[in-house]
Parts: sequence; structure tokens; C-alpha cells
Amino acid sequence: MKKRAAASRRRARVARGDGIPSVAVLVETGTSWGRRVVAGVLEYARKNGPWHIDIAPHGPDEPVHVPPGWRGDGIIARIATRPAAKEIRATRAAVVNVSSVRLDGFNWHRVMTEPSAAARLAAETFLARGFPHFGYVGNPAKGYVQAQHCAFADLLAAEQRPCAFFRPTGNKADTVAWVRRLRKPVAIFCWGPLIGREVIDACLSAGIVVPHDVAVLGGDFDDIFSEASYPAQSGIQTAAEQIGLTAATVLDRIMRGDPPARREWPVQPLGVVEKLSTDTLAVEDTRLAAVMRFISDHAAEPVTVKSILRENPMARRSLERKFRREFGCTIVEHIRRIRLNKARLLLATTDHPMTLIAEQCGFSTYNYLSRTFRGATGLSPQQYRARCRATRL
Repeated sequence: MKKRAAASRRRARVARGDGIPSVAVLVETGTSWGRRVVAGVLEYARKNGPWHIDIAPHGPDEPVHVPPGWRGDGIIARIATRPAAKEIRATRAAVVNVSSVRLDGFNWHRVMTEPSAAARLAAETFLARGFPHFGYVGNPAKGYVQAQHCAFADLLAAEQRPCAFFRPTGNKADTVAWVRRLRKPVAIFCWGPLIGREVIDACLSAGIVVPHDVAVLGGDFDDIFSEASYPAQSGIQTAAEQIGLTAATVLDRIMRGDPPARREWPVQPLGVVEKLSTDTLAVEDTRLAAVMRFISDHAAEPVTVKSILRENPMARRSLERKFRREFGCTIVEHIRRIRLNKARLLLATTDHPMTLIAEQCGFSTYNYLSRTFRGATGLSPQQYRARCRATRL
């Protein structure tokens, strides 16, 4: 049936005289995430097209609608509501969903960020800073938000750390009252940068210092909204371009009458973009705080436990014991985590040679980077970069 429908659409294109697929991209252009998804789609079309692409300005909270009178071949859309899904299904076009929402009765191919992976990055970021108290802010009515919150809370529970939850009401006074009630210092993970900004603004209104009393991390880093926060908001860099590339690749196969058997492609986030909203250490021990600051400043250099002790004299066994108790990992593991996070971002977002990335991330040789990276991710650096930019399934 699907192959016959695809063949029918191809015949219609030939009848029009162009033979070029018409694709509607129904993704918000008002966020960095949406613009990067669109960029991934455009990159695929540029290399594998041409496609007629229909894109219109679209805000993150605006309902998704098919352009009036549109009769095309394929749709890539962030489909999060049943009315939008019904409208899109009525077009009878090939569809790929780039929303984390799973709607019963609509079994389209789906490409989305893996919620548990973002939660793991957030938990690691906060635990590495020694925070004793945690919070999550998001709308639990949205299934993907609930999945991310549960993953974040479960990771913290494994470390015997409770996590408070807050659902935004749209009333700033409610957010102010919630952050005032929290035990400090507290680390708060927010679903997105707009919610993160609400939390930061509430803290400023309440006279609570960000990041020293409340650290804030957004579930996505937006190059405008995150930077516009005061202080600037840290965020998890999602692989939005890869989502667009993968969605376009899947859609092309469906339009050609060869849909992949696989239905879902969860995409791993790239890493944490650190700004001032998390630039703090919730550590009472001033000597440990000095050690952490030294590591943060010199992680890209050949720093070792010996070099740390030269700058911060104390008994090695005492330092290692206190460090593990406070941060839940060894000093070497913490240094490796910082270096790997930077390597992920550079591999995904630059064309730097592997040897230069190894040097910039503090690995003495590329072979050392490769062994460490494979041990942490199961992929070589080359495989990771290729996966982040993959256009083949």
C-alpha cells in the first residue's frame, strides 16, 4: 500500500513536469533547536535533492498547521498534539515526526532526543559540583517531560539525593515561592531554556543568588534565549542538526517507497554548554573547592593528581577520600569527564582534525583520546562524528 502511494505521488510530480518532491517542514523557527533541525533538513536536501521545501516562521507555542492548499509529498514536523496529527494525517503525505511526544494511534517514524541521556548529563554536571539538593521544573502533562524528570530523579535517587519538582503555572509569584522554599544550595534542571529563564528571573526577584545559592541548567542550549538570561544560562547541547538530517533521510526513503523497518531513532545530546548559571561549587570545604577550581581551569592541560597536590598541598590519600565522598567519583574520573564532554562538542560541531581535538581536550595523543572515548561511548571519535552527521540509515 505504501509503495503504491509513493509511486502515485511520483507520477503526480512527473505530471506537474518537475519530478521534484515537495516537502513541508513544520518545525518552530523561533528557537535555536528548531532552526538547527531545519538546517539539518536543508543540508540533506542540498546534498541529495533537490526538494521543494515549504518553511514558514513559527513560534514554539504556536499550533502546527499544514500550509493552506498544500498538496505535497512529505512532511517533517514536531507533532505533539492530536489535532495537529489528524490534520497532518489527512494530507496522506509521507510523515516523519521530530517530537519526543508519542501519540496513540499515530505510528509515524520518529526522530527525537533521548530524554534519559540529557538527564544523565544534567545529573553528572550537578553532582560533580557537589550539590546536596536538587530540583526539576517542567510540565508533567507532556510525556517526554515526565520521562526526563523520572530519569533525572532516578539517577539522583541512586546517589541518595532527593529531587523536588515544580510545574510552572505561568504566575511568577508561584515560582518565587517555590525557589524560596528549597533548601540551599540547590541545583535545578529545567525542561528548556525559557523555563530556565523563568527560574533565574524568580531567583533575582527573591534576592537569591544564581549560581551560588541556585544553579540552573536548561534541557537545551539556545544561542539567544540562554545567553539573554542574566546570568547566562548553561544548557545541554542537543544534536538538533542530526535530528534534521536523520528525519530527512528517513522521509526520503518513505517517499521513494522504501520505508525503514525501524520506527524510532533516539539521538544522543552532544554535551553541556557551560555558562555562568552553573559556574559554582557547592562545597563547604575550601580546600576541596580550590582543587575543583584548579581542575576546571587546567583540565585541557596535562593535569595529574601530583600537579594538583603541588598547587594544593595536602595528603594524597586524604584528598582522594574526601573527593570521592563529596563528588561520587575519583579525581581522575572527574578530569576524564570534563575532557570527554569537550571532545563530544568539538567532534559534533567542528571539522577540527582529530589530533587537534585531542590536544585541545587535554589528551596527550590521539590514541589516548580514542581509547578513552571508545571506553566511555562505545564508539571511536570518527564513528561518533560520523553518527552526529549521518545521512545514511
